[in-house]
Amino acid sequence: MFTIYHSNQLDLLKSLLVELIRLDPLDNPFTPEQILVQSPGMSQWLKLELAQSMGIAANITFPLPATFIWDMFTQVLSDVPKRSAFNKESMTWKLMQILPDQLERPEFEPLQRYLEQDAQGQKRYQLAEKIADIFDQYLVYRPEWIQAWEGGEIDPEICADHPWQPLLWQALYDHTLSLGQSPYHRANLYQHFIETLENYSQTGTALPQGLPKRLFVFGISALPPRYLDALAALGKHIDVHLMFTNPCRHYWGDVRDRKYIARLAAKHRQQLQVQGERSELGAQVSTLKGSVDDNVFDETQEASVGNTLLASLGKLGRDNLYLMSELEAFDVEAFVDIEHDSLLHAIQADILNLEDRIQDHLTENSHHKLAINSQDHSLTIHACHSAMREVEVLHDNILAMLEQDPSLTPRDIVVMVADINNYSPYIQAVFGNAPGDRYIPFSISDRSADQENPILLAFLKLIALPESRCQASELLELLEVPAVMARFGFNADSFEQIKQWIEEVGIRWGLDDSTACEFSLPKQQQNTWLFGLQRMLLGYAMPQELGLYQGTLAYDEVQGMDAVLAGQLGLFIEKLMHYRMQLAQEQGVTEWTLILNQLLDDFFSVELEGERVLHLIRDKLQQLEQQLDDAGFGEKITPVVMRDYLMGKLSGERVSQRFLAGQVNFCTLMPMRSIPFKVVCLLGMNDGVYPRSIAPEGFDLMSHDHRAGDRSRRDDDRYLFLEAIQSAQQKLYISYVGRSIQDNSEKMPSVLVSELLEYCGQGYCLEGDEALTADDSAERLVKSRIYTHPLTPFSPQAFLGEQPSFAAEWLPAANREQIITSHFYQQPLEPELVTPHIPQLLELSELVRFWRLPVQYFFNRRLKVFFDPSQGALADDEPFSLDGLGRYQLREALLSEFLNHQVMTQVSQGQLTKDQLFERFTAYQNAAGGLPLAEFGQLTLLEERAQIEQLAEKVVQLMDHEQPDVEVNLLVSIAERQVQLQGWLKQYYQQGLIRYRPGKIRSNDILSGWIEHLCLACAGIEKPTHLIGVDQHLVFNPLSREVAIPQLEALLEHYFQGLVQPLPYFPRTILAGLEAGRDKQGNWLTDEASIEKIFNKMAEGFNGVYMFDGEGINHYIARVWPEWSQELAQEVYEMAEKLLKPAISQLSEVK
Repeated sequence: MFTIYHSNQLDLLKSLLVELIRLDPLDNPFTPEQILVQSPGMSQWLKLELAQSMGIAANITFPLPATFIWDMFTQVLSDVPKRSAFNKESMTWKLMQILPDQLERPEFEPLQRYLEQDAQGQKRYQLAEKIADIFDQYLVYRPEWIQAWEGGEIDPEICADHPWQPLLWQALYDHTLSLGQSPYHRANLYQHFIETLENYSQTGTALPQGLPKRLFVFGISALPPRYLDALAALGKHIDVHLMFTNPCRHYWGDVRDRKYIARLAAKHRQQLQVQGERSELGAQVSTLKGSVDDNVFDETQEASVGNTLLASLGKLGRDNLYLMSELEAFDVEAFVDIEHDSLLHAIQADILNLEDRIQDHLTENSHHKLAINSQDHSLTIHACHSAMREVEVLHDNILAMLEQDPSLTPRDIVVMVADINNYSPYIQAVFGNAPGDRYIPFSISDRSADQENPILLAFLKLIALPESRCQASELLELLEVPAVMARFGFNADSFEQIKQWIEEVGIRWGLDDSTACEFSLPKQQQNTWLFGLQRMLLGYAMPQELGLYQGTLAYDEVQGMDAVLAGQLGLFIEKLMHYRMQLAQEQGVTEWTLILNQLLDDFFSVELEGERVLHLIRDKLQQLEQQLDDAGFGEKITPVVMRDYLMGKLSGERVSQRFLAGQVNFCTLMPMRSIPFKVVCLLGMNDGVYPRSIAPEGFDLMSHDHRAGDRSRRDDDRYLFLEAIQSAQQKLYISYVGRSIQDNSEKMPSVLVSELLEYCGQGYCLEGDEALTADDSAERLVKSRIYTHPLTPFSPQAFLGEQPSFAAEWLPAANREQIITSHFYQQPLEPELVTPHIPQLLELSELVRFWRLPVQYFFNRRLKVFFDPSQGALADDEPFSLDGLGRYQLREALLSEFLNHQVMTQVSQGQLTKDQLFERFTAYQNAAGGLPLAEFGQLTLLEERAQIEQLAEKVVQLMDHEQPDVEVNLLVSIAERQVQLQGWLKQYYQQGLIRYRPGKIRSNDILSGWIEHLCLACAGIEKPTHLIGVDQHLVFNPLSREVAIPQLEALLEHYFQGLVQPLPYFPRTILAGLEAGRDKQGNWLTDEASIEKIFNKMAEGFNGVYMFDGEGINHYIARVWPEWSQELAQEVYEMAEKLLKPAISQLSEVK
C-alpha cells in the first residue's frame, strides 16, 4: 500500500515511523530497514532519534532516492546494469570523444565557434560537463524528450534554437551501444518498470526476491514526478510510507501568491482587449459577459491566495503536494494545533490553518490584527555592518538566550547560512576564541574539503604548479602545511628561520631562470628560488668577504647545523621542479594516476586524520580510471583538463560532517535541513544573496518549458526559508548586512525577510496599538522586530539597550573617551632595583638607544612588548624600484665601499679606478638580489652615485690623523643614585668626532650626536663633533666639562624617569617645533605668536599634514597617546626646552 502521511511537525512523523517499526517488525532481523532521505543531515538526525526512542538504531540504511530507484530497476527488470551507462560522469567523457566528430554538421555551428582555439581541450571538457548535466536533468524531468529523440522524433518548437541537442543525444546513444553497453537509462526504464509491476499484479507472478518488505520515504520536500510514479507503482506490491512535512492542514496545491494573480490578471486583461479589438464589429466579442475587468475576475477568482506567506514561499511544496494528490494513495493527516502565544507561533498557526489576516480594506484602525506582546522576542531581525559583526552579535545573543532559559542547551540551536565557506573564518574567530566563561561549544558542517583541510588545499596547489609563478609567499604557504613540513623535516622554529633566509637572500618568484620564459618574459636568474638556494649553500662553503664565486654571492647566515635546513629546503624545491615538469605533460590516465599517487607520497607525511584526506584523493583517481574505462575514453588527458577535473571533484567534496554533534550547529541552508530546533538562526540574509539565483544554461531547453515538479534554486531557497520558519520551536533569529561598512548607508535585507516583515505588519500589531491606523501599527511592529547594531564591538552602544554585549574585553575601548584624557598608566612602575653605594652600570649605547624613542624603549626593555609592523607578507615580485628604506640601505652600502680604507688606498695608488669600484659594487648588489632588475638597477645606482661620492669626499677630508678611541667612564649622581656611564667614542680624529649618514640629518641624529659630544667634553676633550648628511654639515662647538656635566645629568635623569613611565619625547615633533621658534639668524623667539607657532608645528608633526604621516601613527606612541591634546603639547614643549633646545643652540652649519 502506498500511504502518504501529512504533518506539520517532523517530530510527529518520526514518532509514527517508530511506531510502524515497533508494531510490524521485519520477519528477518538481518534484513535492513530502508528509509529514503534527501540529505546526510536528515539521516543523522533520524539515527539519533530512533536510537533514543527504541534504545538502539541498527541495520538501517538511508539510500538517496535516485540510488534506490535505480536499485529497484535492477531488481525488477532484467539486463539492467548495476551502474547506468548514462550516468553524468560517463556521459561527460563520452561527449568529450564524440563532440569533435559532430562539429562539421551545420546544426553544431554555435558549438564549433565556441570550441575554436581550444588546443588543450579545456573548453571541450567544460562544455561536455555542462551538456552531460543538462542531459542528466532531461533523463529525470523530461524522459519523454529523450525517448522521442532516440526514436528520431524531434519537436521543432522545443529544439528550434538548439537543434544540435537531439542529434548529439542520438550520437551519444549510438556511441554507447557501439561500446557494447546497455541501452537502458532512467528515461526508458520508468514506464517499463511501472508496466512490469502491473504485469506482476495481473498475472499473480511472484515478486523478485530483492524488493524490500517495506519502504519509508521520510521528510523529503519534493520528488521528481517520475520518482513519485515509480514509488506509487511499487506501493501496490509493498508498503511504501511517504512521510511529508506539510505546513498546512488544508489542501493548498492550488494557492497562488498575489503577485502571480496580478500578473495573470494583467495577461488576461491584455488578451481580452486584443480579442475585442479584433472583433469585426469593433465592439466586445460575444464570448464576453460585460466589461473586460469582469471577465478577468471570472478567470482569476479560482486562483486562491490562502495564506499570503505560504503562497509566496511554498511553490516547491505546493507543486509536490499537487503531484501527490494525483497519485492513488491512502492519506493520513496528523497535524498538531499551534497556539497563538507568540509572534512566531502565530505565523506558524496561520500557515497551518491557511488563514490570511491581511485585510486591505481595513486601514482606519488595527482591531482586525492579532495583538503581540511588546516583550515577545520569538522573531527578531538583526542588521549589522559585516559578516564578522553578524557572528559577533549572534554570539552575544546566544549567550543571552542560554542565560535567560536554563533549559536551553547548545544542541538546541542551529545556525544556517547561504554558504558556510564564507562565514566559517568568522565563526572560528569569534566562537573559537571566546574565553572560557563565554565559550559556546560549536561545530561547523558542510565546509568544502579545500576549506576545511589544508592537505587537500595543498594538493590542489601542487597540481596547479605548471601555471604557477612559484612566488615566495605561495610556496612558503605550501611548505607551512603541517603534513608537508613533516615530510621535509621542518618544525615551527626552522620554518621561521627559513622564512627569514628567503627574505634576506632576495627570493621573489620563479623556480629557476626558465620560469620567466613560460610567462613570455626574458630569462632571469635573479630573485628565483634557485638563485637564493645557491647563495645559501655557498654561504656554508665560504664566507661572503671572499667575494663572488662564479657570479654568486655567499649568504653568511647559513652556518654549522643550519646547512641541514638549507639542504631540506633544496630538496623541497627539487621536488617542485620535478613535478612542475611532470604535471605539464599530456598523458594517459594510468600515467596520471601513478604520478599523482607518487606526488602524495613525496609531499605529505600524515597521521590518521590526514590519511583520510589522502584516501579521498586516491579514491577520486580510481573513480576517474573507472569512468574513463566505462566511457571507452582512450585519449591522452591534457594537464589543464586533469586539473579542472580534480579541482571540480575535490573542491566541493565534504571531508567530514559534524552536524548534530551535540553543539551549536553551523551549516549551509540546504534541502532537508528543516529538522526541528528550539532556536533557528539564519545569517547572511542579504538582498541579492538569498534567495540564491543561478541563471540556467543558455541551452537548457527546460528553462523555456517549466512544469510542476521542476527544480529551481530560487524556488528551493524560498521553500527552505519557509521550512526554517516551521522548524523553529521557540525563536527565529535572522541577521543580515543592513548597513554599509564604508558610509553607513542602509542596505536592504533579502526579499524573503522583507516579505516576512510585511506579512507581520499587515496581520499583527503590538498590544496597545489596536487604535492606530493599519500602516502606523505595522511600522511600529516592524521597528520593534529589527535591531540595528553598531559598526564595532567596542562601540558604547553595544553595551547599552535591552541586550548588552557580553564581550567585556571591549569595555575599555567602549569607554575610550575617559581613556584618551587619562594616562596610559595608573601609576609609574617600580624603579629597577638599586643597591646603595654601588654604582649602577649604564652603557653609553643604551643611553643613545633610549633617546631614539623613549616610549619604545619603555615598552621593549621594561614591559618586554614589541610592536613590529614590519612583519608582513613576503614580497612576491622582483623589485623595479626601491622604497625609501631600500634606497637608504643601498646608499649606506655604497658609502661604506667608498670609505673602505683598503679600497680607497687602491684607488689612491691607481690600482683601482672609481668606475671599476662602482662596477664591482654593482655586481655585488646584483648577486645579492637587492637591486632592481636590469637597467632599472643601473639607473637607480647612477642616481645615488654622485650624491654619495660627494658625501664620501666630505667625510674623507675630516678623517686625517685618526686618534685612539675615547673611553667614556663617568660617575654621575642622579637622585640618590650612583650611575657609572661606560662606553667608547669611536671615529675620533684630529678634527673631532665624525658622525655621518647617507641621508638627511634627523632629530635623532642631533640628540645622539649631542650625547656623544657631551661625553667627549666630560672626558676633558674640547673638540667639535661633526654631523654630516647628504644635505647638511652640522658641527657641535667644543664644550668645557663644567658646561657638559649638567646637560648630561639632565639626559640621565630623564632616562631613569623613562624606565618607570612613558616619556613624551617625540624627536620629529619636537624638532619641527623648535625649528619654527628661531629666526633666520638662529635667534630663539619668545613672543606669544612665536610660541603659538611652535605649538602649531608640533601638532602638525604629531598629526601629520597633507600627504605626510605624523609621528603620532607610531605604534608605541599611539598606544600611550592616541591623540594630540593641550596637556600633551605642554609636556612635549617642556621636553624640547630642557633636552633638545640646548643641543640645537650649540649647533652651527658648515656651508
